[in-house]
Amino acid sequence: MAAFATTRAGAILAVADVEASAAWYRDRLGFELEASYDDPPYATLALAGARLSLAEQGHEAEDRPGVAMAAPEDRSRLQVALVLEVGDCRGTYEGLRAAGVEFLAEPFSPPWGGARCFAIDPDGYLVELEEPA
Repeated sequence: MAAFATTRAGAILAVADVEASAAWYRDRLGFELEASYDDPPYATLALAGARLSLAEQGHEAEDRPGVAMAAPEDRSRLQVALVLEVGDCRGTYEGLRAAGVEFLAEPFSPPWGGARCFAIDPDGYLVELEEPA
């Protein structure tokens, strides 16, 4: 495999409303908005050295021909979950729940230790809060 330098990793999520989703990630989870664009709507945010981009669903791009990204239609069948490692899963859960963030369930302690829970973003993507063992 060829070696190459990587400066940052991230993901692009298709969303119904870029502005609303960017505000949710910024205001609820603490992401920093790095850039936003209008045509087509697109935003880039950062947290802990990772980049999260939000693209308005349905737009094709010249550099990805034949691919139009779409937000999840069925929240029970997702292809991806965003993982945020936190120092205190239960405390973070309580704070976010009090701020109106929707969760699937209360924090769970798996047999290998630590804790985790899953928040739901405005488009139905799961955001796992994970406290390592």
